[in-house]
Amino acid sequence: MAVKPAGEYAASVPEVVQIARTFTGTPYRSGGNDKAGIDCSGLICQVYTEMGIKVPRISWQQSEFGNEVEQIKDLRPGDWIFFVPEGGKEGYVSHSGIITEIRGEGDILFIHASSSRGVTEDNLFSNYFRNRFVKAIRPF
Repeated sequence: MAVKPAGEYAASVPEVVQIARTFTGTPYRSGGNDKAGIDCSGLICQVYTEMGIKVPRISWQQSEFGNEVEQIKDLRPGDWIFFVPEGGKEGYVSHSGIITEIRGEGDILFIHASSSRGVTEDNLFSNYFRNRFVKAIRPF
C-alpha cells in the first residue's frame, strides 16, 4: 500500500469522514482494530490505514501527533479530539475521536468508539463530553 504525502491530506478529509462513518455501529472492543470490534484509538488508526497513512495506534500518542488546534472555533472536520476520564480535571488522555461535521457554534459532531454504544457520532458540547475535552490535533 502506498503512503500518501501529508500535503494530500487536506483534500482527503471527506474521505476520512466517509471511511470513519463506515464503522458506525461497530461494537466496542478494547484493543480492537476492525469491524468485529474496535476502540477509540483503533478507529483513528484504522481509518488512516485504509487511506494508506501511518499514524500512532495509542490515544496518548495520537494526542501528540500533528499540530494542536488552540481554539475550539478553529476546529475542522478531520481534526482529532481528546478527552480525560473525569470532567473538569487534568489527567491522562483516555478517549479520542475525529471531527466529522461543524454545524455551527456549539454543534460540532465527532465520531468515536463509545465503550457502551460502539462507534457513534456525538456532539462535542454534550453534557458528557464538554467538560472532558482537553485538546484537539490537526494531524496533517
